[in-house]
Amino acid sequence: MSNTNFQAKLGSTGATALIADSSPSPVADTNGRSGWSWTKDAVGSQKFNFYFYAGTYENMKIKDLSSVYFLGSIDKWTDTTNEAPFFVIYTKMTGSGDAGAWYHSRHAFSLHKDSQLVRTGEKCLFYCLGNPRDEFDGARKIPFNTRTDTGAWDINNEVSYMTLQSDSGADMGASVYTEMLGADMFGFGSRIADSHINMNLLS
Repeated sequence: MSNTNFQAKLGSTGATALIADSSPSPVADTNGRSGWSWTKDAVGSQKFNFYFYAGTYENMKIKDLSSVYFLGSIDKWTDTTNEAPFFVIYTKMTGSGDAGAWYHSRHAFSLHKDSQLVRTGEKCLFYCLGNPRDEFDGARKIPFNTRTDTGAWDINNEVSYMTLQSDSGADMGASVYTEMLGADMFGFGSRIADSHINMNLLS
């Protein structure tokens, strides 16, 4: 397992930035697990958005990403896709063909439930793009292979943000536990070789 190189503790400045506009905010897990637990507790559009990478001062492109992942569990599962979270990669505005007010393109990676088995509360390694380099104590790996593009998919676009999000359309009671957020990257530019983000979420 790779060494953790980032962490965010609930209540800290770093965690507040990562949680951003999530509603409700994640809380300490009632089952005693070390990470963050999020549960939709009202009817409506509640969701979480965990912004765990910002490339403002970097020039990493989509092609430089080998894997994006989270270690955790889907704590409510009734075989409904919108109970599962999903990854989103936003790319930097270029001034030509920008699809959003603050991003050039948006690429969401979600669960294809008919090809993947989900068990309620099972800690797994959920990922997109490619297989994570590390095994994370043998956690079962579940790929998010369904990609939905807003704007053109271009692997040469620079990455602005990477996020893990929940679906605002999920029913009340939807619940996700997150222990670690991460990504594996090939070397890019002239300043960095292969690297990774392993961010522990602490309660």
